[in-house]
Amino acid sequence: MSLLQSFIERFIEGFLADREKNNLGPGTSEKAWEGFVLGFSNGADELYGFLKEHIGRFHWSPVEAFVLGQSNVPTPVVEAQTPVAKDQSNESIPLREVVPSLLAPDRLTVVSWALCQTQAAKEANRVQTRFPSEQWARSRIFGHRFIRYLQKNLVKALALEGFSAVAPALLPEWREAESSDYGRACTWSERHVAYISGLGTFSLCGGLITERGQAARFGSVIVKAHIPPTPRSYSHPFAHCLFYHDGSCTECVTRCPVGSVGAAGRDKEACARHLEKTTAEYVKREYGFEGYGCGLCQTGVPCESGIPALLREART
Repeated sequence: MSLLQSFIERFIEGFLADREKNNLGPGTSEKAWEGFVLGFSNGADELYGFLKEHIGRFHWSPVEAFVLGQSNVPTPVVEAQTPVAKDQSNESIPLREVVPSLLAPDRLTVVSWALCQTQAAKEANRVQTRFPSEQWARSRIFGHRFIRYLQKNLVKALALEGFSAVAPALLPEWREAESSDYGRACTWSERHVAYISGLGTFSLCGGLITERGQAARFGSVIVKAHIPPTPRSYSHPFAHCLFYHDGSCTECVTRCPVGSVGAAGRDKEACARHLEKTTAEYVKREYGFEGYGCGLCQTGVPCESGIPALLREART
């Protein structure tokens, strides 16, 4: 383990241990997250190019996100105030895609982590059939704020150690976008970055199944340093999902309260309507804060807390 990798691990461990930071918000002393899984990938990994090709040109490469986040990096030829350019198809292209950079991608490391839901939050959400438990809804709001705070402070801590770093999800230019093939997407997908960084593979319902399951949320930073990449111990993007492994599981299909998960994939719009409107109204009415959440397809399923095929083997 490199010294820098060890530093990052200790920093995240310390953040999680601080109950002033790691909590479910006002009115409760419960912690938001219970442990984490950490992975690394090189900025030159060919899969980052794959994301631009298959999700959309709007998805940042590590170099694009890093340069965008470094105010001292010159932007030759194109003025910094110019927000977008147009390609021949008249599609808007973010400025970062038309600004050349002399930074070699292999000089960057993407640091990705999964923060694991607590056992209490998983147990509470497991018995729900339409709406999230209060713990789950709180983790979606207050736990997510913790992730952003962690990203911001890790960037600062790395800077104090002499390493330039950027948290792509904190950049003001981060936005949701529409993929022609996959619908709702964004300029930096934490789950896809986690996949590239060796943390796990996708499930039928779109979650990422890590060694500690898919009941987790993800974050990342990009650092200008070399950390050995985490080996991807899987052969394809859905290797940990039992449905794709041997067709033996469709429990997330049953768990979805609005029928947005099926053998053909996920209806992102149906999921979003339930999440952003129906559960938001419920959370405000029943739990008394502005928020939303669901996570039913992440709990009460074989991949909730581990890789299901390995868990099944351990039981036999």
